[in-house]
Amino acid sequence: MLDNIYEFSMPGALHVAELAESTGVTPATIRYYSRAGLLHPNRDPNNGYRSFTLGDTKRVKFIREAQELGLKIADIKSIIEMAEQGETPCGKVESLVRERQKAITQQIEELRATKKRIASAIDAWEEPRIHNVPEASFCPLIEMLRPEAWSGFTKNASNARD
Repeated sequence: MLDNIYEFSMPGALHVAELAESTGVTPATIRYYSRAGLLHPNRDPNNGYRSFTLGDTKRVKFIREAQELGLKIADIKSIIEMAEQGETPCGKVESLVRERQKAITQQIEELRATKKRIASAIDAWEEPRIHNVPEASFCPLIEMLRPEAWSGFTKNASNARD
């Protein structure tokens, strides 16, 4: 019987947990990357365990760095595939990161607008008439925010907190 369950017959092979520990991710992340096609582990013929190479350590670190730039798994997979085919993916990477930057900028704008709506709602809830919304069917706090619920009560939306 093996003294170390992570030993394999293949020299230099790493078990899922070893690869995870050496790259600072969880074993579940390593398995996910394998299912997504980012890693291609060998199977130990003696026990069926996945085994990885030291090169997979570099690959996992690259995947994490690419994710930190906001790239999605599908994007990372295509970048790796280009590199494996001998192509330089740097142009594609730059394009993807620029697209991601635009998307994040749009998300930030949407979050700012949501933050203003929330601030307006909180301000409105502090008004004395707040809980007297007629015909509320779910929650007066939300339903009173409808324009028709104000019935003469005006709130200056420009006073919303940033």
